[in-house]
Amino acid sequence: MKLLQEIKNDYSLIKTLSIEQLNQLCSEIREFIIEVVSKNGGHLSSNLGSVEITIALHRVFNIPPDKIIWDVGHQCYTHKILTRCNQFETLRKYKGISGFPNPKESQTDIFLVGHAGTSISSATGLKIGNDFKESKEHIIAFIGDGSLTNGITFEGLNFLGDIKKNVKIILNDNKMSISPTKGAISYYLTKFITSPLVNKPKEEFVEILKKIPSIGKEVLKLTKEIEKKTKFLIVPGVFFEKLGIRYFGPIDGHDLPQLIEILENIKEINEPLVLHIITKKGKGYSFAEKEPEKFHSIGPFDIKTGEEIIRQKTNSKFVGQILEEIAKKFEFFVITAAMEKGLGLENFSKNYPDRFFDVGIAESNAVIVASGIAKSGLPVFVAIYSTFLQRTYDQIFHDICLQNLPVIFLIDRAGLVGEDGPTHNGIFDISFLRTIPNLKIYAPYSLESLKKTIENAINEKIPTFIRYPRDILPEKIDEQIIEGSNIVILGVGSMSLNSFIAFQKLKNENINLSFIPVNQIKPIDEELMKKIEKFDKIITVEENIRLCGFGSYLLGVFSDNGIKKELLRIGLPDTFIEHGDRNLLLDKYGLSSEKIYEKIKEFLNV
Repeated sequence: MKLLQEIKNDYSLIKTLSIEQLNQLCSEIREFIIEVVSKNGGHLSSNLGSVEITIALHRVFNIPPDKIIWDVGHQCYTHKILTRCNQFETLRKYKGISGFPNPKESQTDIFLVGHAGTSISSATGLKIGNDFKESKEHIIAFIGDGSLTNGITFEGLNFLGDIKKNVKIILNDNKMSISPTKGAISYYLTKFITSPLVNKPKEEFVEILKKIPSIGKEVLKLTKEIEKKTKFLIVPGVFFEKLGIRYFGPIDGHDLPQLIEILENIKEINEPLVLHIITKKGKGYSFAEKEPEKFHSIGPFDIKTGEEIIRQKTNSKFVGQILEEIAKKFEFFVITAAMEKGLGLENFSKNYPDRFFDVGIAESNAVIVASGIAKSGLPVFVAIYSTFLQRTYDQIFHDICLQNLPVIFLIDRAGLVGEDGPTHNGIFDISFLRTIPNLKIYAPYSLESLKKTIENAINEKIPTFIRYPRDILPEKIDEQIIEGSNIVILGVGSMSLNSFIAFQKLKNENINLSFIPVNQIKPIDEELMKKIEKFDKIITVEENIRLCGFGSYLLGVFSDNGIKKELLRIGLPDTFIEHGDRNLLLDKYGLSSEKIYEKIKEFLNV
């Protein structure tokens, strides 16, 4: 990796390398990405597809001060290697670099981002501020085709086209193919339309054409017609043009000379534009090319075979199986937002294709569609990660709970997810859902309770939310009510196991206390209230921020009813939690069995 080593020592060299050397650099970067992700896990397919365009952007633009605004961040690994190569081997490790853009790591990362659809709007806002300050830096929004299904993207495009700010959008399309013939025509058309002569200020260009004796005006008219008509014939960019955004492409996103030439041409165009490039997900690694979805986000794997080293059991697969079982008895629908595989729904979608809908990266739409299905009188599940549920707060309030529609939400990745970091940690859902009336929240503590809760939810008459972690729950956990004890530990959902281990350790030290696993969070189960009436000291443990979590809810219920209890709330602090191994983070923030044990001993003063 000779060239990569040279770039590592002097980033400015990228401006001086020949095309041959740049292509060699692409190969070295791909090899480096595969090597690191095979050890650390991460987003592989999209990053392998965006190597050439990233190198071309860094070659043509001056970064910094020019800025790339990444959408989601699934395609920023090459950018990270170019700007902090010495750290890339720490990718997604605790205290290492994040798998997503992070301004704390480098001035070349502008926003900390991990959710889709934001780049165009944030780039537009940045350009507004820069223009006001008379700053001349270029602003580039880099967005994948998947993010075009997100409503925020369309809002951003509509606004950008209206105010005509000079934001350059790179649309990385890795789902569309382009034939060599069409590709060649598109390239030459794009080259012509982006050429400096054509893109002189409109008035200046018009004056040049008018001065051509006899035919100037006709050429001007013809030029406009050629651009307009050829675009309608072979370019899928009419949509952008209608919004007031110039469209160029599609071109091959792996052809470096082509990319560099077109980027040089569009560099000085002073209006909003889209450059549409076609790339191959997983390019350069055969296993990722064949199964790009599998390698979109993957744990450590064997480079030679493409197989994950540790096939982690997840609750997602278990939930998918439960839904298939229930589908044999009941008719219902399942909706997800571009996370079919991650949510363990592949088999359900194949076996019940008429009952499954993937709406793309459009979480709000998923929830509103579900409200319509529920209104028709049929049961419907919305399967979604906790972190993406945050994007649907208004729809949950307005379209589900206000209407009292019995939509069932399967909230996967509830709690700390580890290596993906603060944008993906699902540690706020109890808190924000608790603020909405007319719903039920469950946090199953075992596979047995998860199965039972999902099966029962089909008959619920109000909105129902079932949260569960990625890591597999224990098969079964039983409550342990010890006669004569006046202390009880309430282990909520995913924290029941660690709480139970702490309980056993305390019990072995002859500390007389009881343990109850908690499944129902809101409203607090009446049976649970009856059980805890006898205890003077109550300890709640949850994988959610303490603020407005289950413990706070219980404290409020006690206060409202004049019940005097001594309560210890164990949960996560009111902060954004960094990336790292989940168990390491649980220990750091007081939710490992050992830390729970220590906190309880301190509380009991024993």
